[in-house]
Amino acid sequence: MQGNGKTYPIRTRLFNAVCMDPDPDEHSDERLVGEWWQDHVAADERFFARMPPDLSFEGRSVLDYGCGAGHTSVLMGLRGARRVLGVDIQGVSLARRELRTHHPELADRVEFRQIQAADDIGDERFDLVLSKNSFEHVEDPEQYVADMTRLVAPGGELAIGFGGLWKSPYGGHVNFMTKLPWVHLLFPEEVILRERKRFRPDEDPTCFEEIKGGLNRMTLARFKAIMAKSGLEPTYFAINRNDRKIAKALNLFSRIPGLREYFTFSVHTVWRRRDAEPSHISAEPRVLAGGG
Repeated sequence: MQGNGKTYPIRTRLFNAVCMDPDPDEHSDERLVGEWWQDHVAADERFFARMPPDLSFEGRSVLDYGCGAGHTSVLMGLRGARRVLGVDIQGVSLARRELRTHHPELADRVEFRQIQAADDIGDERFDLVLSKNSFEHVEDPEQYVADMTRLVAPGGELAIGFGGLWKSPYGGHVNFMTKLPWVHLLFPEEVILRERKRFRPDEDPTCFEEIKGGLNRMTLARFKAIMAKSGLEPTYFAINRNDRKIAKALNLFSRIPGLREYFTFSVHTVWRRRDAEPSHISAEPRVLAGGG
């Protein structure tokens, strides 16, 4: 929503009081290699542990749709994918550098490509299309799903996992500013975005949708509605898959009518094209909540 010009002096002071100081080294080149890379590979391992165990990469062609720094693409290559194409609208130079430096043995199976739209990928179709931790950022999620669906080969799969959802404790993606849960719902948007300039001085958004990377305020209900129109068949649908004690507590609250959206912090799903049925996928979707 666009700002209404109000200043909210009291709430501005309160929000400033619950915010931390900016980290000047947060985006330095040194932070984007070494331990940072390994930490993200470990996060990828946890992500795939929350997907069904029969989500295999062995011998398959995979499209990493929104590959970022490329660690997920590399991991899928290490897990036996015969081809991995990682694409992103932002630069993929870091992904290429890490592949070249640390995993040259994957050079003939893992490729990174910067694109502006799905059409830039061409006519290639993939056994598996993966969207990891990006669904809440895309400007047009309906078109995003349609684009990914078109890129799935007959009998192939679309895997989507992301969090946090908009109404969840950290759905505003302002953890780098404050650890106060639901802060994006408790304070006016104008107040948060003004304070945000202290942490991101090169940005000047007027709404959450305009921040770098974007936020589309995705909710669980909206995600389900989008996927219901996709023409894909669900084979796996899990929410709040996490072993942390706080996550398990949040998941308990998500089962209370009226609170589900506010305590659903993550979604992990797999979808199948109806035009062919791969033998390794169960005919019925598995619905899970919590754990993992």
